[in-house]
Amino acid sequence: MSGIYWLASYPKSGNTWLRLLLHSYVAGGAAVDINGAAPDGWNVNGRTQFDEAVGLAASDLTDAEILAWWPAALQKWVQARAEPAYLKTHGMAAPWDFTRGAVYLVRDPRDVALSLARHTDRSLDTAIEIMGTRDKLMNRSRYWLQRRLLQSWGSWSQNVESWLAPAPFPVHIVSYEAMRADPAAALSGLLPALGFQVDPGAIKAAVAATALETLQAQEAAKGFVEAEGPNRFFGEGRVQGWRDRLTPAQIARIETDHGPVMRRLGYLDAHH
Repeated sequence: MSGIYWLASYPKSGNTWLRLLLHSYVAGGAAVDINGAAPDGWNVNGRTQFDEAVGLAASDLTDAEILAWWPAALQKWVQARAEPAYLKTHGMAAPWDFTRGAVYLVRDPRDVALSLARHTDRSLDTAIEIMGTRDKLMNRSRYWLQRRLLQSWGSWSQNVESWLAPAPFPVHIVSYEAMRADPAAALSGLLPALGFQVDPGAIKAAVAATALETLQAQEAAKGFVEAEGPNRFFGEGRVQGWRDRLTPAQIARIETDHGPVMRRLGYLDAHH
């Protein structure tokens, strides 16, 4: 039976690490090639696949038209498959009838800001502004044709709330902090939501195969196709790194922008 299982998150929340963990787990805990784990060559935001699926050139469409046509492109691709697909997305949730389930990764937005700034090679203040912008669209340009389509990230709060809202498919929520603290337990908890059996031996091997140091060493040796700008994709992966790297004003801005959702997830106490 075909369909899509989403590996979803706001950017820089551990999604790529999760995808590599799953790639190793499915292979029985085998070593992974960080540049070889894309599912069937399909880029969920790829311009070429979109153009072929809908029979229209995205470059001729408005932002609103691309977003309106995108589910049809995915639907056509799903219908041509016999098996379910596992696709990474940073987009907001939508009630697609071809979705079978999802895992949504959350991360403290104060740490997300640090990682997003480094990944996009922008200032921390710019990253914080991006995260706080409602209905934010990324990969838009009036000056050149990008290989990826625009993506509807929304603000950090919008993105999280869209996946926490009631959906016509099961959504398993897991935090980046829980994955860092005990990746084996986190992986064990989310596998059933993606239709997988739980194999403790394969979980242990997959966790070992995708240790952060291993992924960093691969990127240092041969680069990573998902890296953008001059900085490495796989950073320190610290939890609460924001405490000694954000200014009080930056912390206040994030907590003001996202306080209700942060409290809902336990990143702020009820009285903060």
